Amino acid sequence: MKRHSIQTYRRIIQITVAITFIILPLLNQLGFTFIWGNFLNIHIGDLTLSDPLAVLQVTLKNQYFSPRLLMSAGIILIIAMCFGTIFCSWICPFGLLSELVHGLAKRVLPNTFKKLNFQISGFKIKIYILSLGLIFFFLFCTRPIINQLSMPLWYSQIFQYLFIQKHISFAVLFVAVILFAEFISRNRLWCRYICPQSFLLVIAKLLNPFHLKVGYRKEKCIGNKNNNPCQKACSLSLDPRTLNNLLETECNNCGDCIVACKKLGKALNFQFSRHFS
Repeated sequence: MKRHSIQTYRRIIQITVAITFIILPLLNQLGFTFIWGNFLNIHIGDLTLSDPLAVLQVTLKNQYFSPRLLMSAGIILIIAMCFGTIFCSWICPFGLLSELVHGLAKRVLPNTFKKLNFQISGFKIKIYILSLGLIFFFLFCTRPIINQLSMPLWYSQIFQYLFIQKHISFAVLFVAVILFAEFISRNRLWCRYICPQSFLLVIAKLLNPFHLKVGYRKEKCIGNKNNNPCQKACSLSLDPRTLNNLLETECNNCGDCIVACKKLGKALNFQFSRHFS
């Protein structure tokens, strides 16, 4: 019996989550309320999971610490501390769309069409975006504003507006424009360089040096500069063989590089370790 790869299980989870947030508004209208909400706040029975970035804005603005609110965001941050930014690669529906568009661009666009190459760290750009967003929030807003840059939130609200309020949200156009830009550039621009939600998840995982990460065993690697399937498999254009603290802020533990590496020397694997090799 053939053993399924990490990528297979990841796709099943991604597609399940994406479909769930399509049909959830319909189920809620029919009286199913055990699960309701969106990617800003999702309620599962008595358990509430909240976007950590939204909780941070509310807490700082009101200067009031709500134990229940902090717990709802803390659960997500604890998961990130242990398993890294798996929300981005295993759960986020926009991440799924972005990966599919990236794969389509590699197949459809001609080889002569060169992808845009960016040398600056995506994490640094996110720091600038988040800093500007927080300044704007404190000066002009009373409600969380940075979450308007949340692609998974917009994804879930598309179907809430469509099935509950009976109209098409502007989010459809916004998401389509971003995906088109990623298709043309052959880069996952939003996830790597813009998404502010991932910032706190990255900070959370860096607080735990033993979080889940991609480990590299140089002695088992038979790849080279011309034969690097692990880097080609990474939709974020990262080279797992040279992961360090800077690049590790951008790796989301999708496992695609591990799957590609198994065809050669099995030099990559998931590990809970302070070191990369």
